[in-house]
Amino acid sequence: MTRPLSLPTHALVLLFFLVPAVVIYAQENTHTSQGPYFGLVPPGNEAVVFAKNIISTDAYEHSAPAFSADGKTVLWTVVERDRPARLVEITMEGNNWSQPHAPSFADSLHDDFYPFFSIDGKQLFFSSRRPLPSGLPVKDMALWAVEHKADGWGVPVPVDTTISHTVEYAHSLSRRGTLFFSLREMVNGKARWSIYTASFLNGSYAPSQPLDTSINDGSYVDGPLVAPDESFLIFESDRPGGMGSTDLYICFKKNGQWSAPKNMGPSINSPKAERFAGLSPGGKYLFFGSNRSGELPDVYWISASIIDSLK
Repeated sequence: MTRPLSLPTHALVLLFFLVPAVVIYAQENTHTSQGPYFGLVPPGNEAVVFAKNIISTDAYEHSAPAFSADGKTVLWTVVERDRPARLVEITMEGNNWSQPHAPSFADSLHDDFYPFFSIDGKQLFFSSRRPLPSGLPVKDMALWAVEHKADGWGVPVPVDTTISHTVEYAHSLSRRGTLFFSLREMVNGKARWSIYTASFLNGSYAPSQPLDTSINDGSYVDGPLVAPDESFLIFESDRPGGMGSTDLYICFKKNGQWSAPKNMGPSINSPKAERFAGLSPGGKYLFFGSNRSGELPDVYWISASIIDSLK
């Protein structure tokens, strides 16, 4: 049943046995980086590893980095052997970055995944297998939200159960509040991954709906990233015609409809797995995960001008 790490998988318990144990970040990786993006030289039109030995480490990075609106708080997911998947946080204090640490709302006993900030930076969405309040019908992994305040984090609450009721994760939120997320469904006894969307109306989410079959084509479809203005959607898929394993694809909104998915090409994709797309605040840089340089993935970044070139 074990699948190579270069292939898409959400049977995450397997990863705990495939991924080497990693020493806690604060003990292993010291750094003195200063300024936005850890003082790194911004990328051009070639993808390069992001924040080596800070975010891109010997661990399994299982999400893009999620940046607060001011760029001073960053969270991402790490999967290690023999412990739940966890969120890692790093914050800029003055002009210096803290050591990576667990956010105050972390649950050390249950999986936490896929952090994503609202556009205004006031909420962080994430997926978790932590226990739900009594009566909620979620079977496995639910969407949660936690308030991000000037003095720290609030208390996490599950997202409206009209959309979160089976296995929902890998979510992205537009400026007007429309939520895009991945959903695992069982079809004829087999797992199928698709992208759903839910509109935010009158203070609550409308029932979720799947995207059309040009996107949800029956192949593995996961990890949606929607533009703040909903002008484009990036996702990962292993559909036929790709460059190998999972590739990142992009669709553009035209006359209210999504265009046919387009492979993002060799500037982004490789024969290995590309996954977990994310944007920087303001949309200048595109982040994604890739294991092109080794067995385990690193986080890469590239100028987001690549998106305009694909229209």
